[in-house]
Amino acid sequence: MTLRECRVGDSVGSAINMPITARPADTEIKKVSVAICICTFKRPVLLGDLLTAVGQLTFSKSPTPEIKVVVVDNDTLASAKDVCEAARSPLPITYAVEPQRGITYARNRAIAEAGSVDFIAFIDDDEVPSTPWLDELLWTQQQFRADVVSGRVVPRYAAEIASWVKHGEFFERKIGATGTLRSTCATNNVLIKTAVLTSVSGFDHAFALSGAEDTHFFLRIRQAGFKIVWSEEAAVSELLPAERGTPAWILRRDYQTGNGWVFCETDLNPSPQVRAFRLFKSLGHVGIGIFAALWACLRLNRAALMHSLRRASLGAGMLSALAGHRFLAYQSAGTAQIPGKISRLC
Repeated sequence: MTLRECRVGDSVGSAINMPITARPADTEIKKVSVAICICTFKRPVLLGDLLTAVGQLTFSKSPTPEIKVVVVDNDTLASAKDVCEAARSPLPITYAVEPQRGITYARNRAIAEAGSVDFIAFIDDDEVPSTPWLDELLWTQQQFRADVVSGRVVPRYAAEIASWVKHGEFFERKIGATGTLRSTCATNNVLIKTAVLTSVSGFDHAFALSGAEDTHFFLRIRQAGFKIVWSEEAAVSELLPAERGTPAWILRRDYQTGNGWVFCETDLNPSPQVRAFRLFKSLGHVGIGIFAALWACLRLNRAALMHSLRRASLGAGMLSALAGHRFLAYQSAGTAQIPGKISRLC
């Protein structure tokens, strides 16, 4: 394993369910280069587990690519450096500190550190990939001639999380079959052809402390005419600690989702018609959510109640954004990144 010297300061500035036809299975697939990019912030133990898993990736459907791992630490104290140095990995690891706080700065730094590669794969520092994860992403990209491939995230629940939360599917998303076209996706499990980045600039710093930077980024990619597809088999697992299994956290996430979606949507199309349509949908989410919550109370169905309140919270986040309020979820230095999962209701 090789580890680049830590450098501080030189920073760089709803599913569409339409499966498409795959390429013939015998199409020749050339060997490619991939940078696996990980942005981290004060999660050394989880990062260590991720680096171990990345070193155990296997390939059977695609030729084994040339892989390097890029870790960008958004902690000025370089808390992830020791983990990267101690990692027992067959893959070369590049470690860099991005001193400018904000997820967009870390992601753009990761792209810059990746250098000249064919693909960039993003994965979160609280996730662990299945052994065929990258193999499946590359295979799907080749078969469907995709510019971006998004994969499945499977929750791993902490023991303290209540059973009704685990069974309520609050953290699970059903997209469709492999090859399903998507309008946007998230950076928690994604493969991006680097050629895309010559046409679409990196992550917008307006979203540095609010989140939804990945939604905005991939909406721009789709708007530029590039193809985003889904891979059901390219799975990673995500640790959900006890604090995320609470009603307050779940509702806060949906509020943030609605708030971020509006800022993404109106930035790409600021027309009065778009704002009017979003206002109508926001009020609908709040009204339907509240009505459904009252009905769930009568049925004494806790999971149904939470799903209803989630919808109302999503709408409330949208309304606050339309009023000009940007929810800065990561303004506090100790706030951990909430995965950017955009609700199918948006």
